[in-house]
Amino acid sequence: MGKPQPTIIDLARDLGISKTTVSDALSGRGRVSEETRTLVTEAAERIGYVGNRAARSLRSSTHGAIGLHIPPIVRNFSFYMDFAFGAAHAAAELDVDLTLFARDPVVSARRGFPVDGALVVDPLRDDPTMERLLDAGVPVVTIGYDLGESASRVSGVIEATHGDTTRAVLDALWDSGSRRPAFLGSDALFFSSWAKDVSDAVDGWYSSRGIEPAVGLVPVTAGPDEVHDTVVDLVGRTGVDALVCGPQGFAARALPTLESLGIRIGRDFPLASFVSDPVTESNNPDITCVEIDPWGLGVESARLLADILLTRGDGPAPYRSHVSRVRFARYLDAAQADGGRSSTVAPAE
Repeated sequence: MGKPQPTIIDLARDLGISKTTVSDALSGRGRVSEETRTLVTEAAERIGYVGNRAARSLRSSTHGAIGLHIPPIVRNFSFYMDFAFGAAHAAAELDVDLTLFARDPVVSARRGFPVDGALVVDPLRDDPTMERLLDAGVPVVTIGYDLGESASRVSGVIEATHGDTTRAVLDALWDSGSRRPAFLGSDALFFSSWAKDVSDAVDGWYSSRGIEPAVGLVPVTAGPDEVHDTVVDLVGRTGVDALVCGPQGFAARALPTLESLGIRIGRDFPLASFVSDPVTESNNPDITCVEIDPWGLGVESARLLADILLTRGDGPAPYRSHVSRVRFARYLDAAQADGGRSSTVAPAE
């Protein structure tokens, strides 16, 4: 792992002065002597505090805050909580607040957004909150690309390598002997760019291998009975010898059903999660997991937004790719895994 970027707190600790004094010195505001201001500026350069320009720009802006919008339907998934914590960490580096939008934008359409920019995670087509942010002139960075008509209006995009990791997992299953993995995916209720990329990668992989698709789609809000019934249907299809799951935690939720059917997870019937759950899946050596690192993605996203606000959106909207990892299950071929070894999956050229 790389060395973390120094923060205002680190700078204050290094100088033995308060965080407020450091902040005022960098922003050019407050009752700070010229000697202290020079001391802080020189120290910032010495320890490599690279966030001072962006922080100064944000603090001197209208609100000193950035916003975060998460589709209500997925707010109970830990992925988004971890993302929010990462974004909050980056906001603290910049000495600004992070505001989570929770209100219904249709009900409170006349209220504005007291932020200087916003992060929209997994935007859904024609999402009313994102539409109103854009209509209000708020710079928006989407995490995942927008599938609707607003794509050309966003200020930046960052996304994980969903298609690449999906193909990496399926190829590993094929190399270990699986010939017809079934796919448990997200239906139209939550069809973000993540769901589209994973679904497209699965469909393309089936086609490239000449395999008849075995696909079951459920809502991300599916209850135990719906997940159970769909898994029973999938594994009952001719030749199905593995199960890969899209939504976070669904592989772990499928385990009791598989066990009730007498299916033991292992080389003869692999199980994989395309978005690993840290509690129920990541620590299970028998489940192959795509580890996206939502906390790190949150940090990167907030920093990208800060860069855009600093440059005031000059030039084309930037695009950044967030590299994910695959932790292969212990039973896969040594060529793909070694006792659960992780493998980084970079974006395809």
